[in-house]
Amino acid sequence: MSTKFWNCAAIFLIVVTLLIVLKFFATKTIFYGVFYFFLTLFFIYIFVKEKDLAKISDARREKYVSKIVKKYDIKNENKIKNIKKVFYYIETIGTALILVVIIQRFYIGNFKIPTGSMIPTIQIGDRVFADMVSYKFTTPKRNSIIVFEEPMRDEDLYTKRAMGLPGERIKIENDTLYINGEKTNFRRYSDNGIGNQEWRIPQKGDKLQIIPAGNYREVFEDAGINVDDIVKEAFYKESFEFFKNIYYNLKHKIFDKLNIKYDITEYTNHRNDYRKQGTFSVVGMIMPNLKFIVNGEETGPILDFISDKDIRNKLLNGETVEIILDDNYYLALGDNTDNSQDSRYIGFIKESRIRGRALVRFWPLNRIGLIKEPQQNEVINTLVQTIKNLKVNIDKKFLEKTNDNKINK
Repeated sequence: MSTKFWNCAAIFLIVVTLLIVLKFFATKTIFYGVFYFFLTLFFIYIFVKEKDLAKISDARREKYVSKIVKKYDIKNENKIKNIKKVFYYIETIGTALILVVIIQRFYIGNFKIPTGSMIPTIQIGDRVFADMVSYKFTTPKRNSIIVFEEPMRDEDLYTKRAMGLPGERIKIENDTLYINGEKTNFRRYSDNGIGNQEWRIPQKGDKLQIIPAGNYREVFEDAGINVDDIVKEAFYKESFEFFKNIYYNLKHKIFDKLNIKYDITEYTNHRNDYRKQGTFSVVGMIMPNLKFIVNGEETGPILDFISDKDIRNKLLNGETVEIILDDNYYLALGDNTDNSQDSRYIGFIKESRIRGRALVRFWPLNRIGLIKEPQQNEVINTLVQTIKNLKVNIDKKFLEKTNDNKINK
């Protein structure tokens, strides 16, 4: 290999070593400052040296194709041309994909919104660009629309609004959000999942205690359920429908053994049932009535630690877990809190899980622009349209039912 290759390899190793050292010994700002300096330098180098790099790539590709032609004694010119095309497309598409992934992960994220949790600000199916750089150097401000990894599995990204900051106290009463006892007038908020409780948002250095309602493992085993199999299904697979069915048949037995009060009428609606528990459905089913105590006060769920196998096993065995928090947390809420899986269910959001800030809507084309708080008339129009759509659906179902009755007669 050429001297140039070894020089590049040496520079790469030096940069990686420097970043590893900074990750462990430097502040977050210094680490990301150096990281983005080298990453941006890399893209500038590619842009400036584009023609030279293309020539090097073409020469390497020609050399590799020649080896294949010689090895398999290929004489047909068309076949040789096709082989060159295949390698050209593989190299071009592969390089483009790698660059796109790097840009989307570290500079500008591209996300599709699959639910109506942010209506009317963001509609179902909207595509947005997110700034993936700012929160490497700053922290979210209130009302910022953040993109974050949900607390228990790193597979899913959520888009919500940061409404509560570290150390603040929040409460929802009469459809109004109160922060540190002061009434806000941002928008209407549903108290589903939080009820009349006041939650203190955890911050770095706080002492967290997670207290189970009892020995969950014993209770489930008495009901003939292998907890380890359930955990594997619930935490590591997308669907846990089979467990939901088992759970709702056995819930009264589980709750009775754990001395948890419940309303038998709640069983008629599975969705409302686990929402009233106030925690994410998976945790609420496997470990009902977990209590989260921060500095001696009960607060909302902090679920980052549930995915840790050792901590989860202690909780399943009925042991209290104590942790000193190493990061700040935020309260993330959807604008449409009647239909939003947010901090009321998935818990407070750890700062290190926040990936970016949604800034620009680029799809659909008729609504391209900065994502802004909708004006009052826009909110009213959206609500009116929603009611109209609901009425149309009700009328349609009524007509179908009427027609069915006529046919039966």
